[in-house]
Formats: sequence, C-alpha cells, structure tokens
Amino acid sequence: MTSRVAIRTRFVILGGYLGAGKTTLATSIARELRDKQDMSVAIITNDQGNVLVDTEFVRNAGFDVKDVLGGCFCSNLNEFIKNARSLVQMERPDIIIAEPIGTSTNILASVVVPLRTLHPDEFELAPLLVVLDGTRVSELLAKSQGFGLGGGKLIPAHQVHEAEYVLISKADKMTEEQIEEATRLVKLEVPEAIVISYSSKSGTNLDKIVDVILSDKVSTKVVAKADNRMFATEKSSMGWYNATAILRTKEPVDLYALTKSLMNKVSAKFGSEEIAHVKVLVESKESAVKMSLVMDSIQTDGIRGGRYLTTDGRLILNARISASPQEMKDSFPGIITSAAEEMGIRVDKFTENCFSPKPETPSHMQE
Repeated sequence: MTSRVAIRTRFVILGGYLGAGKTTLATSIARELRDKQDMSVAIITNDQGNVLVDTEFVRNAGFDVKDVLGGCFCSNLNEFIKNARSLVQMERPDIIIAEPIGTSTNILASVVVPLRTLHPDEFELAPLLVVLDGTRVSELLAKSQGFGLGGGKLIPAHQVHEAEYVLISKADKMTEEQIEEATRLVKLEVPEAIVISYSSKSGTNLDKIVDVILSDKVSTKVVAKADNRMFATEKSSMGWYNATAILRTKEPVDLYALTKSLMNKVSAKFGSEEIAHVKVLVESKESAVKMSLVMDSIQTDGIRGGRYLTTDGRLILNARISASPQEMKDSFPGIITSAAEEMGIRVDKFTENCFSPKPETPSHMQE
C-alpha cells in the first residue's frame, strides 16, 4: 500500500446502478478506514426523493452523513459542494465518500471533472469507482434494444464506461469461473479500467479497494461525449416510491420477520423484471434492520442492536420499480399495512411520495 499525507480532503465518488451494493460498500470501507487506519470518514448520499433509507443506514452505522435530495449530484452540484464544505468545517474528515443516485449518468463530466478542476485547492479526487452487481454483469452490460427494464439498458453500461475502477460486487455469491467471466465482460467494455471483485459480506478484497483510496492515485480520465437526453426514456420508465411510518406495538416484534414479510409481498405484487431496487429500514432507539430486494433476491444489509422491536419504531421505504407512480401508490400502502398488521403492529403517521424521475440538467457539465 502506498502511504499518503492528507493535505486536501480526499474525495471518493462511488457510482453504480440501482441495487449494486454501493451503500453497503461505502459503510464497509468507512469501517475499514476508521477501525484499521484510524481515519475519519464522512458520507454524502443522494436521491431524487425527500427521504432516504441510505442516509439513516449510514447514520446508524456511526458515520457523519449529509444528503443531497431532489435530484442527482450533477443537477445540484452547488449544494453537493456546500455539504462537502460543511462536513470539512464541522467534522474535518480525512475522506469523504459520495454515492450518487443509481440512475445517475455523466458523473465523470458533471461531478468528478468539475470538482477536480474548479476546486483543486479544497478536494483531491480519487479515481472514479463504479460498483457493478457481479450476479448480473451479463444482463447489465447487454446491448440495449430499447428502453427501460428488459431488453438491455443504456445506463449501467454507460456508468461502467465512465469508470476508472470497476468494482464487481457480491463475489461471495459467485464461483471463480463466474468472477473471471464477469471480469472478461467488463474488460471488453472498458479495457483501460482496473477491475476488482469483492464482497462486503465476507470482506474479500475490501483491502484492495481501501488501498486505492489511501494511495496517491487521482482521477485523470478524459470525458467521452454522451447526450444525457438518450437516458431520459429509460429513467422515466421507472416509478420512484418513498414512504415513512411510525410503527406502534405493545409486544416484541421480530424485525427480520417483519421486513422479510414486507419484501415478499412486494415481490409477489411486482414481477422480478420490474423490480430494480427496494430498500426498507425499520428502526427504534434500541434496534434496526435494513433489507434490500433486487429483482427476486432479498438480502439483509445490516442489523443494529437486538433483533426485536420492543417499543414504537419507524419505517422508511424506498422503491424503484418499472411501474407507474399511480400503480405504486395504489399498492404500497396496503402492502405495508398488511405486513405490519400480521405482526400485531399498528401503522401510524403514514406519509408517501411517488413520482417518475425528472430529467437531469447538469449545472457544471465539462468536457
């Protein structure tokens, strides 16, 4: 590992498609840096909506976190920089990890390059890291025959083409042969990118990613021209649904059973081809569980404290599904209420927000 002396704040942009495992990786890296390198780390999250599971998940993991809501970093770069400066002034982190929205495009041109050229005295930009779901590489890199989920996608392949390092996630679910094939497919797309397969669950190769972050390597990639309008139809094919609720209970409730039941009901309502990413966090002061659903695969991302909810708790749900906002609005309140009532929970103070993503309008696009 190459040692470095921090002068400016080291910035790590961690891109990748919906459900790739960006937030789990960000918190895993942050723990490695904090616990093994005695470094302070802050995280910036991003979403189109106004409430984000990832922000609370990162906060529950014990890290300073800011969020940029209402649109991609690229459309809110001034707010993004304001949050970064606030973290530097208040917390003085050695490293800031920033995670853009899973459907973000042109991050290199609209975020990385502006940061490294307009603010060189404040921030040092690590090479652009893009996370790619190792269990879906052939699907995500398939040549698009149309728009939206199914028939290939434009966005994941474009994100990989921008990468300086491609991080193949979920290696614990893959054989060596599958990892080799995934690496081969990535190298066909971006021969110049460095590929690292890893697992946040087992810790495999996390040290290699940390080494990149702690090195003196900086982002140098030249921007390739791309028309953001070409991604608009694909983005608009998805509905984005966010909900919060207070969960009232008089008896202990198994948080794992509750979140698993909720995810099973979502999976039963919407087909696997329609589900891009659903995240749910149920938390109280004593405990928390975060669970994710990608297509038909459910996984537990984190557990804090005990497994049981013994007092009133809070639920936050973010869903990204190839369905109309109205269809999601018609379905999710019933899904949430049904899962809760089956566990003897009363849903209170329910709020929801549903929409199709608005087109990105980068404020600092550079070539």
